[in-house]
Amino acid sequence: MIQDYEIFRNEEPQKKRSPWIELIMALVFIQTLLFLLPSGSTAADAVPADAVQIRIIANSNTKEDQQIKSLILQELQPLFQKAANTVQTTDQLELELTQVSAEITQKAQAITEQAIHISLEEALIPPKSDGTYFYPQGFHQALVLTIGNGKGDNWWCALFPKVCYQEEEQTVKEEPVKFWTWEWIKKKFW
Repeated sequence: MIQDYEIFRNEEPQKKRSPWIELIMALVFIQTLLFLLPSGSTAADAVPADAVQIRIIANSNTKEDQQIKSLILQELQPLFQKAANTVQTTDQLELELTQVSAEITQKAQAITEQAIHISLEEALIPPKSDGTYFYPQGFHQALVLTIGNGKGDNWWCALFPKVCYQEEEQTVKEEPVKFWTWEWIKKKFW
């Protein structure tokens, strides 16, 4: 005869996750990874390494000095556009900017009494973001216009090829984010 064995029963019911919950958790994990991974497009795609950049550095960060920087930019913008439209290569652009540097200095001096220093050199361009791309700090060929002490915020633009960005003018209205699963659920049940 077979002996009776004592049967031990687990009084706690086993918890089993639904396959749907596991699927949702996996999708959330994958989506999180996609947000954390860098996108395929970078600032290097937007601004080539040989692009000539323009950098206008304000005297300081006071409101008055920043307004002077903006006025000088507005005054010089047509000169920059004219120079970029008349050339085919970066070497030609550098030559054109060198030729109009006296006119650039004269127009800037007409706006402010502070000292104006202009140079076309390999300059350190600080990191910037234009909303679409992040541009890391680096040395680039640039026309640098320094107003006074040059200790304020700067404006910059890649002039050739024609890729100009201004953080001050970025008033893009963002649309609210919509999730297709939530929209589908609302459509089905509400």
